[in-house]
Amino acid sequence: MVKRSLSEAESYTWRIIQEHYEEIPKTSISELAEIAHVSISTINRTVQKKGFKGYAEFRFSIKEKSIPKIKGFSKEVLAAISKNEEELIKTINSISVESVEAAVEAIEQASEILIFARGLSTNVAIEMMKKLQLYHKLGVIHDDAGSMAYYAKHVTSNSLIIVTSLSGERDEINIPLNDAKTQGATILALTVSENSTLTRLADISLVGYKSPYEVHYFDLDVHSRLPLHILVRVLFDAYSIYKKSN
Repeated sequence: MVKRSLSEAESYTWRIIQEHYEEIPKTSISELAEIAHVSISTINRTVQKKGFKGYAEFRFSIKEKSIPKIKGFSKEVLAAISKNEEELIKTINSISVESVEAAVEAIEQASEILIFARGLSTNVAIEMMKKLQLYHKLGVIHDDAGSMAYYAKHVTSNSLIIVTSLSGERDEINIPLNDAKTQGATILALTVSENSTLTRLADISLVGYKSPYEVHYFDLDVHSRLPLHILVRVLFDAYSIYKKSN
Protein backbone atom coordinates (compact mmCIF):
# COMPACT_ATOMS: atom_id res chain seq x y z
CA MET A 1 0.00 0.00 0.00
CA VAL A 2 1.66 3.22 -1.14
CA LYS A 3 2.16 5.89 1.47
CA ARG A 4 2.32 9.42 0.06
CA SER A 5 4.41 10.91 2.84
CA LEU A 6 6.22 14.20 2.49
CA SER A 7 9.97 14.36 2.22
CA GLU A 8 11.90 16.55 4.65
CA ALA A 9 12.01 19.38 2.11
CA GLU A 10 8.30 19.01 1.34
CA SER A 11 7.37 18.96 5.04
CA TYR A 12 9.34 22.18 5.51
CA THR A 13 7.57 23.68 2.49
CA TRP A 14 4.16 22.71 3.87
CA ARG A 15 4.99 24.38 7.20
CA ILE A 16 5.90 27.58 5.34
CA ILE A 17 2.62 27.38 3.41
CA GLN A 18 0.70 27.01 6.68
CA GLU A 19 2.54 29.98 8.20
CA HIS A 20 1.65 32.15 5.18
CA TYR A 21 -1.78 30.62 4.59
CA GLU A 22 -3.63 33.93 4.63
CA GLU A 23 -1.35 35.39 1.93
CA ILE A 24 -1.47 32.39 -0.42
CA PRO A 25 -4.31 33.79 -2.63
CA LYS A 26 -2.11 36.79 -3.40
CA THR A 27 1.22 34.94 -3.56
CA SER A 28 2.56 33.52 -6.82
CA ILE A 29 4.45 30.25 -6.84
CA SER A 30 7.72 32.05 -7.62
CA GLU A 31 7.16 34.42 -4.68
CA LEU A 32 6.43 31.50 -2.38
CA ALA A 33 9.54 29.71 -3.61
CA GLU A 34 11.58 32.77 -2.70
CA ILE A 35 9.96 33.01 0.76
CA ALA A 36 10.55 29.32 1.49
CA HIS A 37 13.96 29.15 -0.22
CA VAL A 38 12.87 26.07 -2.17
CA SER A 39 12.33 25.33 -5.84
CA ILE A 40 9.04 25.72 -7.69
CA SER A 41 9.02 21.98 -8.37
CA THR A 42 9.25 21.29 -4.62
CA ILE A 43 6.18 23.45 -4.02
CA ASN A 44 4.23 21.67 -6.74
CA ARG A 45 5.25 18.23 -5.44
CA THR A 46 4.18 19.24 -1.94
CA VAL A 47 0.68 20.37 -2.87
CA GLN A 48 0.26 17.42 -5.26
CA LYS A 49 0.86 15.06 -2.35
CA LYS A 50 -1.86 16.97 -0.53
CA GLY A 51 -4.32 16.09 -3.30
CA PHE A 52 -4.08 19.07 -5.66
CA LYS A 53 -3.03 19.07 -9.32
CA GLY A 54 -0.57 21.84 -8.60
CA TYR A 55 -0.04 25.14 -6.83
CA ALA A 56 -2.51 26.98 -9.06
CA GLU A 57 -5.36 24.71 -8.01
CA PHE A 58 -4.30 24.86 -4.36
CA ARG A 59 -4.10 28.64 -4.46
CA PHE A 60 -7.52 28.90 -6.10
CA SER A 61 -9.06 26.64 -3.42
CA ILE A 62 -8.17 29.06 -0.65
CA LYS A 63 -10.49 31.97 0.00
CA GLU A 64 -9.44 35.00 1.97
CA LYS A 65 -11.19 35.16 5.28
CA SER A 66 -11.23 37.45 8.28
CA ILE A 67 -12.30 37.11 11.89
CA PRO A 68 -16.08 36.67 11.80
CA LYS A 69 -18.18 39.66 12.86
CA ILE A 70 -20.87 38.41 15.22
CA LYS A 71 -22.63 40.93 17.41
CA GLY A 72 -22.30 40.52 21.15
CA PHE A 73 -19.00 38.64 21.23
CA SER A 74 -15.70 40.08 22.44
CA LYS A 75 -12.63 40.09 20.20
CA GLU A 76 -11.22 37.22 22.27
CA VAL A 77 -14.27 35.04 21.68
CA LEU A 78 -14.30 35.93 17.99
CA ALA A 79 -10.64 34.93 17.79
CA ALA A 80 -11.54 31.57 19.35
CA ILE A 81 -14.32 31.12 16.78
CA SER A 82 -11.89 32.00 14.01
CA LYS A 83 -9.49 29.36 15.37
CA ASN A 84 -12.13 26.67 14.81
CA GLU A 85 -12.78 27.95 11.30
CA GLU A 86 -9.05 27.92 10.61
CA GLU A 87 -8.68 24.32 11.81
CA LEU A 88 -11.65 23.26 9.69
CA ILE A 89 -10.43 24.88 6.47
CA LYS A 90 -6.77 23.98 6.83
CA THR A 91 -7.53 20.39 7.82
CA ILE A 92 -9.74 19.91 4.76
CA ASN A 93 -7.08 21.47 2.52
CA SER A 94 -4.35 19.29 3.99
CA ILE A 95 -6.11 15.96 3.43
CA SER A 96 -4.48 13.76 0.81
CA VAL A 97 -6.98 12.22 -1.60
CA GLU A 98 -4.75 9.20 -2.14
CA SER A 99 -4.41 8.67 1.62
CA VAL A 100 -8.19 8.74 2.08
CA GLU A 101 -8.64 6.22 -0.73
CA ALA A 102 -5.97 3.98 0.81
CA ALA A 103 -7.64 4.27 4.22
CA VAL A 104 -11.04 3.30 2.77
CA GLU A 105 -9.46 0.27 1.11
CA ALA A 106 -7.73 -0.73 4.35
CA ILE A 107 -10.99 -0.54 6.32
CA GLU A 108 -12.83 -2.58 3.70
CA GLN A 109 -10.20 -5.32 3.55
CA ALA A 110 -9.53 -5.66 7.28
CA SER A 111 -10.96 -8.68 9.05
CA GLU A 112 -10.13 -7.14 12.43
CA ILE A 113 -10.01 -3.46 13.43
CA LEU A 114 -8.41 -2.18 16.61
CA ILE A 115 -8.55 1.50 17.61
CA PHE A 116 -5.78 2.89 19.82
CA ALA A 117 -6.37 6.20 21.60
CA ARG A 118 -5.57 8.05 24.81
CA GLY A 119 -7.06 11.00 26.67
CA LEU A 120 -9.64 13.11 24.82
CA SER A 121 -8.73 11.37 21.56
CA THR A 122 -10.77 8.46 22.93
CA ASN A 123 -13.90 10.49 22.10
CA VAL A 124 -12.79 10.50 18.46
CA ALA A 125 -12.23 6.75 18.68
CA ILE A 126 -15.76 6.22 20.02
CA GLU A 127 -17.24 8.17 17.12
CA MET A 128 -15.22 6.06 14.71
CA MET A 129 -16.25 2.79 16.37
CA LYS A 130 -19.95 3.69 16.09
CA LYS A 131 -19.58 4.58 12.41
CA LEU A 132 -17.79 1.29 11.75
CA GLN A 133 -20.70 -0.56 13.38
CA LEU A 134 -23.12 1.03 10.90
CA TYR A 135 -21.31 -0.94 8.19
CA HIS A 136 -21.14 -4.12 10.29
CA LYS A 137 -17.41 -3.65 10.84
CA LEU A 138 -16.37 -4.45 14.40
CA GLY A 139 -13.91 -1.95 15.83
CA VAL A 140 -12.59 -2.44 19.35
CA ILE A 141 -11.16 0.51 21.28
CA HIS A 142 -8.07 0.07 23.46
CA ASP A 143 -7.29 3.16 25.51
CA ASP A 144 -4.95 1.89 28.19
CA ALA A 145 -1.28 1.03 27.82
CA GLY A 146 -1.62 -2.57 29.01
CA SER A 147 -4.34 -3.48 26.52
CA MET A 148 -2.53 -1.85 23.60
CA ALA A 149 0.70 -3.66 24.46
CA TYR A 150 -1.10 -7.02 24.76
CA TYR A 151 -3.30 -6.92 21.67
CA ALA A 152 -0.56 -5.48 19.44
CA LYS A 153 1.32 -8.75 19.89
CA HIS A 154 -1.66 -10.81 18.70
CA VAL A 155 -2.64 -9.07 15.47
CA THR A 156 -2.20 -10.59 12.01
CA SER A 157 -1.61 -9.39 8.47
CA ASN A 158 -5.40 -9.03 8.14
CA SER A 159 -5.60 -6.64 11.10
CA LEU A 160 -5.97 -2.88 10.87
CA ILE A 161 -4.95 -0.64 13.76
CA ILE A 162 -6.39 2.88 13.62
CA VAL A 163 -4.65 5.38 15.88
CA THR A 164 -6.03 8.80 16.89
CA SER A 165 -3.38 11.05 18.41
CA LEU A 166 -2.73 14.79 18.16
CA SER A 167 1.01 14.69 18.79
CA GLY A 168 1.82 11.24 17.44
CA GLU A 169 4.43 10.94 20.19
CA ARG A 170 2.77 8.80 22.88
CA ASP A 171 5.15 5.96 23.77
CA GLU A 172 2.33 3.84 25.19
CA ILE A 173 0.87 3.80 21.67
CA ASN A 174 3.97 3.83 19.48
CA ILE A 175 5.89 1.06 21.25
CA PRO A 176 3.05 -1.47 20.77
CA LEU A 177 2.76 -0.37 17.13
CA ASN A 178 6.31 -1.62 16.56
CA ASP A 179 5.17 -5.06 17.73
CA ALA A 180 2.09 -4.87 15.52
CA LYS A 181 4.20 -4.06 12.46
CA THR A 182 6.30 -7.19 13.00
CA GLN A 183 3.03 -9.16 12.87
CA GLY A 184 2.17 -7.60 9.52
CA ALA A 185 -0.73 -5.40 10.68
CA THR A 186 -1.67 -2.28 8.71
CA ILE A 187 -1.52 0.98 10.67
CA LEU A 188 -3.72 3.98 9.90
CA ALA A 189 -2.86 7.20 11.73
CA LEU A 190 -5.14 10.20 12.30
CA THR A 191 -3.02 13.03 13.65
CA VAL A 192 -2.01 16.67 13.23
CA SER A 193 1.73 15.99 13.29
CA GLU A 194 3.15 15.42 9.81
CA ASN A 195 6.59 14.41 11.06
CA SER A 196 6.09 12.29 14.14
CA THR A 197 6.98 8.82 15.37
CA LEU A 198 3.39 7.78 14.65
CA THR A 199 3.40 8.87 10.99
CA ARG A 200 6.74 7.13 10.47
CA LEU A 201 5.26 3.91 11.83
CA ALA A 202 1.98 4.23 9.93
CA ASP A 203 1.27 2.74 6.51
CA ILE A 204 -1.35 5.43 5.89
CA SER A 205 -1.57 8.85 7.53
CA LEU A 206 -4.41 11.38 7.50
CA VAL A 207 -2.94 14.62 8.79
CA GLY A 208 -5.02 17.59 9.89
CA TYR A 209 -4.12 21.05 11.12
CA LYS A 210 -4.01 22.17 14.76
CA SER A 211 -4.03 25.88 15.48
CA PRO A 212 -1.36 27.07 17.93
CA TYR A 213 -3.95 29.41 19.46
CA GLU A 214 -5.41 28.10 22.72
CA VAL A 215 -8.06 29.67 24.93
CA HIS A 216 -7.20 27.83 28.14
CA TYR A 217 -4.21 27.74 30.45
CA PHE A 218 -4.45 24.29 31.97
CA ASP A 219 -1.52 21.92 32.35
CA LEU A 220 -3.76 19.00 31.38
CA ASP A 221 -4.19 17.68 27.84
CA VAL A 222 -7.48 19.35 26.98
CA HIS A 223 -6.54 20.53 23.51
CA SER A 224 -9.30 20.55 20.91
CA ARG A 225 -9.70 17.36 18.88
CA LEU A 226 -11.68 19.18 16.18
CA PRO A 227 -9.12 18.34 13.45
CA LEU A 228 -9.35 14.64 14.31
CA HIS A 229 -13.16 14.74 14.24
CA ILE A 230 -12.98 16.37 10.80
CA LEU A 231 -10.64 13.64 9.55
CA VAL A 232 -13.08 10.99 10.81
CA ARG A 233 -15.99 12.74 9.12
CA VAL A 234 -14.19 12.92 5.77
CA LEU A 235 -12.92 9.35 6.03
CA PHE A 236 -16.34 7.85 6.72
CA ASP A 237 -18.12 10.04 4.20
CA ALA A 238 -15.69 8.59 1.66
CA TYR A 239 -16.25 5.07 2.99
CA SER A 240 -20.03 5.53 2.78
CA ILE A 241 -19.77 6.64 -0.86
CA TYR A 242 -17.53 3.65 -1.59
CA LYS A 243 -20.01 1.21 -0.06
CA LYS A 244 -22.96 2.70 -1.94
CA SER A 245 -21.12 2.50 -5.26
CA ASN A 246 -20.15 -1.14 -4.76
